Amino acid sequence: MRRIVMLLTAAAMMALMMAVSGVAAAQGGDVCVSNKGETKVQKGTSSCFSDATSHAVATNGSQAVAVDDSKANATNSSNAAAIGDCKANAHNGEDVTC
Repeated sequence: MRRIVMLLTAAAMMALMMAVSGVAAAQGGDVCVSNKGETKVQKGTSSCFSDATSHAVATNGSQAVAVDDSKANATNSSNAAAIGDCKANAHNGEDVTC
């Protein structure tokens, strides 16, 4: 059961990555996507980092960092840092660390 949930989560993340990168390409937006240690999209001032086990997305002047099997999402001038099997979501100027 856990494998099915992980597979569905991975599929949803891939769909989100494609959607975010498509929106950025269409609008020339400010987005950064890092998945499993590779920066997939880097446009504008947002920055992101992930290690080989994590995923990070930052948009609209934000920063996102994810390490050790974690996920970080930051939007609208926010900062998200996820460390150690954690999910951090920061929006509208928030600073979130877990």
